[in-house]
Amino acid sequence: MSGSLERALDALELLAEGRETTLAGLAKRLGASRATVHRLLAVLQERGYVRHMPQTHEYRLGPALNDLMARSDSGSLIPLAAPVLAELSGLTGETINLAVLRRGRIVWADTVDAVHAIRLTTTLGERVPPHATAIGKAILAALPEREWGALLGQEPYARLTPSTCTTLAELRPALDDARACGYALDEEESEIGGVCLAAAVLGRADRPIGAISVSAVAARLPRTQWPQVGKAVHEACARLSTWIKTNE
Repeated sequence: MSGSLERALDALELLAEGRETTLAGLAKRLGASRATVHRLLAVLQERGYVRHMPQTHEYRLGPALNDLMARSDSGSLIPLAAPVLAELSGLTGETINLAVLRRGRIVWADTVDAVHAIRLTTTLGERVPPHATAIGKAILAALPEREWGALLGQEPYARLTPSTCTTLAELRPALDDARACGYALDEEESEIGGVCLAAAVLGRADRPIGAISVSAVAARLPRTQWPQVGKAVHEACARLSTWIKTNE
């Protein structure tokens, strides 16, 4: 068992260094048979730690390694984000939501309700639709495009309202805008009558580990206020990201 674990870790290190990427090369460097290394790589591939490139017969590191780091960072995000949620709640009076990346999904993790009787609500623990929410778009915009598919799934995406983007072609301009201005927008795309603005929280290597949003009834948050609220969310998340990265 310990020998297999050591070989698996050695294989990951070789792949990270880019020194050996083929089955034959890895087997030679690890001092093991091709059959043994193939079984080891199959397990790593099944768990997402390794990807096989059939065109070149090479192996690459898989997305599970990034997911593992994100889960480590997001595990401490909920208590660390609490003061930021309270700050934004006091500033806007609206519902403030926190979502985190967990096992390759975006899920609602914490919320501070609006002071108003009529407000938008979320259910903690439920999956966040990445294509239809400001939080989902903020996280997507902070990720490399090659990783979008793992969160979005296959097209067409679920239509939640008449305004929901159901294809990547429709969604891409919103992600470009979010990257440019620092916050993402949901304008009645996940719920009719609701508007949200969100920014990503970044952890190690500037990878998103979650996002925070301000959610309001559309009539109570007119378009003229979006830049001001979006800037506040972006700045709050940037401060939180800096604190997380400097206190790892």
